[in-house]
Amino acid sequence: MKQRKDMKIFIVGGGGIGKALADQLSHDGYLLTLVDKDENVLTNLSNSMDIICLQGNGASYTTLKELNAEETDIFISVTDSDEVNILSCITAHTLGAKHTIARIRDIDYAKQNKFYKEKMGLSMIINPELATAMEIYRLLRFPLATRVEVFAKGRAELVEMVLKEESALHGKSLIEITRGMGINLLICAVVRQGEAFVPKGDTVLQSGDVLYLTGAADEFKKAFKKLKLPVKPLHSVMISGGGRIAYYLAEMLTQHGSKITLLEKDINTANILAEKLPGVNVICDDALNYFDSMSQSDVQHTDAFIPISNDDENNLVAAMYAESQGIGKVISRISTKSRLKVLPAESRICTVSREDVAADRILGYSRSLLNAKGADAVESLYRLMDGKIEFIEFKIDEKDKNLDVPLKDLKLKRNMLLACIIRDSKTIIPRGDDVIKAGDSVLVATINSQINSLNDIYVS
Repeated sequence: MKQRKDMKIFIVGGGGIGKALADQLSHDGYLLTLVDKDENVLTNLSNSMDIICLQGNGASYTTLKELNAEETDIFISVTDSDEVNILSCITAHTLGAKHTIARIRDIDYAKQNKFYKEKMGLSMIINPELATAMEIYRLLRFPLATRVEVFAKGRAELVEMVLKEESALHGKSLIEITRGMGINLLICAVVRQGEAFVPKGDTVLQSGDVLYLTGAADEFKKAFKKLKLPVKPLHSVMISGGGRIAYYLAEMLTQHGSKITLLEKDINTANILAEKLPGVNVICDDALNYFDSMSQSDVQHTDAFIPISNDDENNLVAAMYAESQGIGKVISRISTKSRLKVLPAESRICTVSREDVAADRILGYSRSLLNAKGADAVESLYRLMDGKIEFIEFKIDEKDKNLDVPLKDLKLKRNMLLACIIRDSKTIIPRGDDVIKAGDSVLVATINSQINSLNDIYVS
């Protein structure tokens, strides 16, 4: 198995996604080279990160040959051009790069994924806008959730939520919750006053705690109903901004029966969306102007508001106004995390970043490639609190140690936890007598550490 310092990673494109990737990969200790045409972009990146920055055309055969792209373990192209990304990856693959990853946004190109993978050698294709829309859609299912991720092909979920003082969980220990409340979920990580830790049985939950819960997808609604937490179907959703994320999200929500109002300031874009989304009420207007024209009854009957334009400031201002009007679920797109400082501490506004969503998907795939023989392939990776907390889904094979050993007999390293086991179609909340078998998928929670295989969680 290769060590990180020996893994050569090549990134073409130093924009938002490229920067987010470079930041995390360099922090993780990989040998990283980034290529971009813009000298200013490269200067800013080289001043803030320990990476090799080179100016040039990442799709040029001559450039890639001169930069020894054939020695690359993972070649990633995330420029704003689908065509450049496809050509870059095909050229790198032809030269000998082991794995190639391309950002492809165009819907027509995306439909050709199978062709690009089978015939052109692309290892992975990422559509950041579609991935972001899917993340927003998952958040909308649980009004109190601030993040929802799925793993094991949708059979299990990871939910992040902030504990309120009026919650039935406030002041309860994990043992009381497990034994006395009949909730088949696992609270696998807690953030309290900015510090993350894996809770124990006697840990008493407090208001203000950020909780991370795992369990079968159908168990969350059952548990939330028992706890008298809102699980409200979304009848009316308002989206502000008419980009690709809005298009994908409106399509998803319409298919599930929600009534959608989509606001877009540009008349040409609004007309195009109205044609492509016949079931959506598309209005050419600014979000704040539209709010002024709404009756109080209309506001009260709006279940969710989602500002996802390219303007962070407008998104956040509109989100705060919507929250002040009592709209139950508000999710704002943001690209620059520093702007989150404008949100008050008690705000219920959820934020999503297209750049972070795409980077997380690519990082999960890259982490799996550390295992040269494919053991414990990383199926998915979720990074929280700027990477301080990680949830990694592993696919287990027969080479793993400690198979068929009761979990109560295993010693795990500090701040590591087996959060979930998926066996066939069954989702198991791990207890002392449970075992891990070859073929299982397992979700592992780690705090302030990174692992490459399931064996990394055990005390030697």
